[in-house]
Amino acid sequence: MSPAYRATTVGLVGSRAYDLLWGTTLRATTRAHQLLDRMSGGRLMRHFPGGAPVVWITTTGRRSGQTRRTPLLAVRDGDAWVVAGSNAGQERVPDWVHNVRADPRGAVDTGSDPTSVEFVEVAEPDRSRLYSLLVSQWGAYAMYERNAGRTIPVFRLRPVLDGE
Repeated sequence: MSPAYRATTVGLVGSRAYDLLWGTTLRATTRAHQLLDRMSGGRLMRHFPGGAPVVWITTTGRRSGQTRRTPLLAVRDGDAWVVAGSNAGQERVPDWVHNVRADPRGAVDTGSDPTSVEFVEVAEPDRSRLYSLLVSQWGAYAMYERNAGRTIPVFRLRPVLDGE
């Protein structure tokens, strides 16, 4: 990487231009991911490059009341999946985080039958431990928190038993 390219790139990180460019790229990638998932019946796009697992979360829109399905990188912690509201390092918190804070009930789809879950936002010190697990699966998470300029929320997807 040339010094001029590095200086330009580093100067953009954390700026409005960076968030606009990266956000547009992220939305386009997510839409492509959703299309491939739909076209393949869920058989494709279950792992990121390098093997990190992708789960699909289902939440309820806090304003619309509509069901929302979002692909996220995840790690296992005991019987629960763990996800982070990184928004790929953007300053803006992703919409799904606002949705689960308003209504923590949802589902996680790992390629088999979707499981009903409760999204539980994790506090320190457990948050740091779980975020480290995410970093170990996808190293870019370390950069995301630096770039975002905010503490990235971490959620444990606690399976909900019948009758709960």
